[in-house]
Amino acid sequence: MSDGNAAADEPADNSPVRVWANDEVDECEESGPSDDEEALAENAKEDDRETDGSFDSDLSAEDIVTLVMDFAVNFGLAWTQVEHLMKLVSFLMKRKDLPDTKFLFKKFAGVSTDSMGFHFYCPNCICLLGECDGDLKKRKEFNATCTQCQQLYSGDTLTAQGSFFVTLPMGQQISSILSSQDTSRSLKNSLNALAHRSHAASMTDFTDGSLYLHQRKELGLGAMDITLTINSDGSPVFNSSKFSIWPVQTTINELPPGLRLKNVTVATLWYGQCHPDMTLVLEAFTKQMDSLTRSGIEWTCDGETFQSKVYCFAAVADAPARALMQNTVQYNGYFGCGWCLHPGKCIEGTVKYPISAEAPPDRTKEGMMQDMAEVHRTGVNVRGVKGPSPLINLVGFDIVWGFTPDYMHGVLLGVTRQFMELWMSGVGAPYYIGSPQLIRMVDERLCAIKPPQCITRLPRSVELRKFWKASEWQQWLLYYSLVCVHRILPGKYHKHFSLLVKAVYLLLGDTVSAKDIRDSTECLVQFVIQVQVLYSKKEMTSNVHLLLHLAKSVTMQGPLWAHSCFVFEAGLGKIKKLVTSAKGVPHQVMSRVLMASKVGAHNAAASEQVKNFLCSDLCNKEESLALLGKPRAVSESIHRIIEAQVPHQITGPVEEYDRVRISGRMFHSEQYQRPQKTNCTAVRLRDNMHAKIQHIVSVSCSDRKRIYFVSNSYVSSLCFGTTHISCVQKWVAQNVVEVDRQAAPCLWIDWNERQFFCNLANRFP
Repeated sequence: MSDGNAAADEPADNSPVRVWANDEVDECEESGPSDDEEALAENAKEDDRETDGSFDSDLSAEDIVTLVMDFAVNFGLAWTQVEHLMKLVSFLMKRKDLPDTKFLFKKFAGVSTDSMGFHFYCPNCICLLGECDGDLKKRKEFNATCTQCQQLYSGDTLTAQGSFFVTLPMGQQISSILSSQDTSRSLKNSLNALAHRSHAASMTDFTDGSLYLHQRKELGLGAMDITLTINSDGSPVFNSSKFSIWPVQTTINELPPGLRLKNVTVATLWYGQCHPDMTLVLEAFTKQMDSLTRSGIEWTCDGETFQSKVYCFAAVADAPARALMQNTVQYNGYFGCGWCLHPGKCIEGTVKYPISAEAPPDRTKEGMMQDMAEVHRTGVNVRGVKGPSPLINLVGFDIVWGFTPDYMHGVLLGVTRQFMELWMSGVGAPYYIGSPQLIRMVDERLCAIKPPQCITRLPRSVELRKFWKASEWQQWLLYYSLVCVHRILPGKYHKHFSLLVKAVYLLLGDTVSAKDIRDSTECLVQFVIQVQVLYSKKEMTSNVHLLLHLAKSVTMQGPLWAHSCFVFEAGLGKIKKLVTSAKGVPHQVMSRVLMASKVGAHNAAASEQVKNFLCSDLCNKEESLALLGKPRAVSESIHRIIEAQVPHQITGPVEEYDRVRISGRMFHSEQYQRPQKTNCTAVRLRDNMHAKIQHIVSVSCSDRKRIYFVSNSYVSSLCFGTTHISCVQKWVAQNVVEVDRQAAPCLWIDWNERQFFCNLANRFP
């Protein structure tokens, strides 16, 4: 164990320890049954209970449909697959009362396109022609004449051409999310806590942001009113065509992070060969929001009914989509920054954002509104503003700081990748490390790292960097880069890059203090200034400039992870998986999204038996402390250490386990040999102490069963100018430390006789 920086001292967790005999953890490199699974298989073979081959089930048809719906949504089944699954279930259970056709299943599940809104537009002028609900007859009867080109269109023609976009009822989706008792109870608790908070000393979530708290107070929101964050982005659907989908997705800001990330709703969907007319799409969105803000939604928690008005306070998107939503010029145009009035400068044919003697003033909501009004009056762009955005009609939405600089695209896929390319491709430059010999050295260090299981992607060669995902760039930036290029990249460039690493890590914390924001601001300002000095004005890109607004965005909207595009990119990926054929893509997506929105209500109405089944897996994995695998007796030497250091009376057996799950996170000892590419032995404990788990020991004490880690002692010191990477030296002495829910995984790096502990950033992306 190593003593690190001071942290809040909390008592050991007194919750009961649960022991699981079966192996519940899959690793990407593992194959074949575990010892526990083999034991279970043997037990099954020896089970001499007789069966007559029939099902003795008291499940209702509604329960079975609920289970199939949940399965279909989780695994993205097509309607044909759902139909065949229902036929199989009907046959196996010898039931005649189940809906075993697509039509009957949709009707039984309440999935109807009638609740959708179809918005038709002129394919030539891209202006709105009209709208109707999803009823097929009404769509066929739709006729309209374009007010600009005077062309007459029918609903059939526009549908065949794909000249429409679709909206889904947001109120219905939110109500379905809140039909879950766990979700509604979490929201109620969160809103009750907010009602007694006027300001936040530190940032722990989006709802601690100064802009959020100010808007909530300024508008006089009720205690149970909720707010949304929206996102829009596009992605091609097929490799062989130009068609892409552009959904508008939303999340509920007041839900706890874990639930918020799991409950993303889809408000609109544009599908076509060109970028959407964001004015049309956002006008449809603001129309829905206006109704929700005025009338609200109704939901129930523990028998109490609440009426909540719904507001939209924030938006997050990559740079091109943000420009469309704000109706401003893109990042590669003059005045292309959405948060300040930096004019930009053309350098070698491209607009860059060099440092000037005087910092440009920040944009304001009032100034932006004036610019939009002037553009509307004159038809000429003003300071990068191209015209009014429909989002200005949202009650409480700040058209400037309602948008947040997205660190996923701007920092990870932007700045981090930019500097990697400079280092690897800048032949002849003093920072060039792209020679085969140096790349081999970097790769040897990088590919030798074994991350914990919570880091889902294993390190890959820097030569494969063009295939890296955003999460891989995050891991490179925060954990791998400074170690892997140490003494390979020249010192001043290494020290310079460490400023970015330190700043981003601070802004991604579980808790971001005022000091963290001040320190990160200083680091980011130094980093941006030195980019111009060390790398030239040519590298002063819009993404580098965006770093200057990062710390303020945390003050306004909470930690970076609370308003990033990660959750929406994951949602976009799920939407793409709903497309199973090239015909009727919007109908495929929206009907399945509609089914997903119905699952919550069906789950809430299901029998207790079904509810328990659906939540059993989640409940097991979120167990506070759960020992895994088969216990065995500890060695005499470990027993002596336990007796000497455990400050409680030992009244029962002392047993050793190989693995333990703590608050959903997996840890294992060095005795567990199965993992070859991951390492879950490094742990950060209370008081910011670190340990490398040698043994996991369960001790029966006089009051309860307790879990202890046995580890060597470590002497540590922070390195590379960061606050989360420690260089350590191992001592021979072994210590015993009790395990509680505060234990968190960290990264262990063993390189060239030097060892490092790296604290991980917030568990949410």
